[in-house]
Amino acid sequence: MTSVEDLYLNVIKDGITRHPRSLQKRIGPSEMGRPCDRWILHKLNGDGEPDRGPAWKPAVGTAMHDQLERWFDAANRGGGDVDRTEWITEWEVTVGQIGGQAITGHSDLFHVPTGTVIDHKVVGPKQLSKYRLHGPSEQYRVQAHLYGKGFTDDGGWGPCRAVAIAFLPRDGELSSAYFWSEPYNPHIAAEALLRNNRLFTMLTVVGIDAALAASHLCDDQWCTWCRSEKRAQDRAAGASLFDIGELRVVPERAAPAPVRALPSVPAPAPQERPIAHLCDDCGLPLAPSVVADGHTIHPSCIPAFPPAPRPVQAAPQPAAIAPVINLFDR
Repeated sequence: MTSVEDLYLNVIKDGITRHPRSLQKRIGPSEMGRPCDRWILHKLNGDGEPDRGPAWKPAVGTAMHDQLERWFDAANRGGGDVDRTEWITEWEVTVGQIGGQAITGHSDLFHVPTGTVIDHKVVGPKQLSKYRLHGPSEQYRVQAHLYGKGFTDDGGWGPCRAVAIAFLPRDGELSSAYFWSEPYNPHIAAEALLRNNRLFTMLTVVGIDAALAASHLCDDQWCTWCRSEKRAQDRAAGASLFDIGELRVVPERAAPAPVRALPSVPAPAPQERPIAHLCDDCGLPLAPSVVADGHTIHPSCIPAFPPAPRPVQAAPQPAAIAPVINLFDR
């Protein structure tokens, strides 16, 4: 017999899996900025996302979106007058085309007086701290600018001038919310459309298998496709014997074989060093060939010519006095 607990949880699980967001297979603005090419290729091919169980956190975010829609609709003071409308909630816009097919999405909120697109994100404390420190991910940023392009192209509510993302705490108080914004940049939306059309062209020309083979597996923990394909590759390579959801049981490594001892090499016998013969003149060692010739001095120390004898100083001699001739005696 099924317990009340099972009945209770089954109703919640069924509601999550039957929600339009869970059933959507077509790519939308919220996914066009994903960094993983393989994710986008799977979505463009219409593939269903691998089963990851009931997406409870996204369901909480969806419920919060519904409540925010009611609050902002009630905040409009115009009483339904279009000219006095301040907040536009859940407005469908066309952000561009992929392969000639229009891509539409629902913008969470648009503030008409300032021309600001606002997207709600209900996140946990770690994600909230990360976004406060580093700003939004490229995926969230691209999504906001794509909605801005949709409002600008439509023109009914005026052009988009700014995009914003309201990061609301899922597990905290409203005072810890983080509101990020920047001016609308049409080039960001254009680059995202160009990238998605390039991947669509590759998918159309070579097919899904070849397109996936040309794209690397990503390291994003939220990419269910790459995560499941990595597990399949690990199992095929024998890296894991079991793969039960998030539980991975890796077989124990075999004990390494003992290292064989290297043969001992006998130490060389000490050899007597020859006695060095020194030069009698400079005191430096003589070459063996010089010693063998019987020399005791370097050839370079032998002068080219014998030294000249030193002059002997002569003894001083008394000076001879010349005779004086008297010319008057003649």
